[in-house]
Amino acid sequence: MAENNLEDLPNSKPAKRTRTMEQGLDYAQSAPKSVEATALLPQGTSTLTSDVYSGVEDYFSRRDEVENRQRAMGFDHACTIKASRKEQTANAIIQKLKQLDKQRVYDTAEPRVGFAGQRHPRLVGDHFLSNVELIDRTDLLRVAQRMPKGAHLHIHFNACLLPDVLLGIAKTMNRMFITCDRPLLPDHDYLSYQACEIQFCLIPPERERPGNLFTTTYQPRQTMPFDRFLGEFSSHYPHASADEWLMSKVVFDEEESHNKLQTCAGQVISATFRSLFNYERAYRVYTRWLLEDFVRDNIQYAEIRPNFMETNQLVTDDGTSMINNDGIMAIIIDEYRRFQAQTKGYFGGLKIIYCTPRVFSRDKVRFALNECIRFKKQWPEWIAGFDLVGEEAQPNPLKAFIPEFLEFRQQCRKENLDIPFLFHCGETLDIGTDTDGNLIDALLLNAKRIGHGFALARHPYVMEKMKERGVCLELCPISNEVLGLTPRINGHSMYTLLANNVHCTVSSDNGTFFRSTLSHDFYQVMIGRADMSLHGWRQLIEWSLQHSCMSDGERQGVWVQWEKRWEEFLDWMLVEYGALVADGGVHATADPMPKSE
Repeated sequence: MAENNLEDLPNSKPAKRTRTMEQGLDYAQSAPKSVEATALLPQGTSTLTSDVYSGVEDYFSRRDEVENRQRAMGFDHACTIKASRKEQTANAIIQKLKQLDKQRVYDTAEPRVGFAGQRHPRLVGDHFLSNVELIDRTDLLRVAQRMPKGAHLHIHFNACLLPDVLLGIAKTMNRMFITCDRPLLPDHDYLSYQACEIQFCLIPPERERPGNLFTTTYQPRQTMPFDRFLGEFSSHYPHASADEWLMSKVVFDEEESHNKLQTCAGQVISATFRSLFNYERAYRVYTRWLLEDFVRDNIQYAEIRPNFMETNQLVTDDGTSMINNDGIMAIIIDEYRRFQAQTKGYFGGLKIIYCTPRVFSRDKVRFALNECIRFKKQWPEWIAGFDLVGEEAQPNPLKAFIPEFLEFRQQCRKENLDIPFLFHCGETLDIGTDTDGNLIDALLLNAKRIGHGFALARHPYVMEKMKERGVCLELCPISNEVLGLTPRINGHSMYTLLANNVHCTVSSDNGTFFRSTLSHDFYQVMIGRADMSLHGWRQLIEWSLQHSCMSDGERQGVWVQWEKRWEEFLDWMLVEYGALVADGGVHATADPMPKSE
């Protein structure tokens, strides 16, 4: 694939800044850590002191007062009351687009057939994997894609791009092999075809374990040349595509996620995809294309989560040598600097959250913590923080590593290092277990942010204390839905958390597995609540910049650039869709949405 030029990237033409650099920093630093709702309430004494009304007019007057007071306590109220005229018009457009998308896309889509032949109309806000093809046709998603999104703070490096990217690279590697946990033989139930677990490896001749996946004598994890596998696949499965089958192994299927016997095998999918880029060429190309993807999705800054471990190694392209964690860091930094040089610094910034699996022993976690300190000293501007990754319920809660975490904190103070904890926690429906108890440990360990935090609303004391300390949540709406924490987006706990003025950001988590981008997550946030507005989007974006791990100087530059692009985004909306709300009227046709870029 040819490299993108700067001209291919969105909004790349320079434009007049709306603020000076100094004003941008002042604005970033003055952004409140929490909305003081009482200061925003309507002035005067409340009339809600009696349930006796003089009449219907009096009743509805008091009802209006309740609505006004409730709006004044909303998480988006500060952005709403300071909204410019352009923002108010753009918000009116968004509300209109919600209606038009429903009429033009969802209402006209073929109903789905359910139990006993029942026909189910397509609904806005239904399961994401059910709706993703429809979502991709909406103008609201088009707006979300165009919108500058600030900072992307929760994205796993091993699941950022669609898998066809890496499959294409794998096909060009001479020493690429495929392995499986069983023979891939045709059978009446297609059990092997559907249930087998594949992995890829780049190995030298002496490490081959030759085997043919399509024979009865194949033993688990024997190696078959990938090009040979592709050549023979169609003779055994003539009605299937090898590429489509391989893709199905690294993305979630709607049936898998929402079947009554839900069995999302996240670890299996993750291992398969990870094996596709555990060699240098793929890792470099993947890093470069990820940066291009950030720019394409109008993200100004990102903090990525690669996995580091004592045994973590990349393979050189000939399969003969290994690249350790230091080498992995060097590759990411080198590719970022090359990208910035070629695009003249178009992207705002990148940092790395040091992650290691929570399934590890205390000794291995201690090694990771010490290496994180070493990396921070070697690359001080690159290391953002530390996290444990993997399924939160298995097997180790945060409290299993308290001695190691306290020792890490003490060492950081001794060496004057700022390495905040950015823990995954609260990604669960459990109540009263060690899993949701991770929220308590994140609080006591003074985490700067927490990943997901879905269960936080059920821990009111912890929630209030986190608000006091300015802890921010990295929301991952689509991930939480697909993995079973909520059946649909309107049931997501983020709306309860936002109603309690908990600071939140929007992230995509493992977008590869869900066929989603950060724009899709912002879309879901908007349609999951009827009164969500552009001002709510803006508040979530501002919080992402405010709670990032950038230095004040770094934040200053990114914030000013984001403000400039926000104004350009508003101008684009008014040009593209302004006729929909001109003079308060609606000028819609059968297909009212202009498509010019």
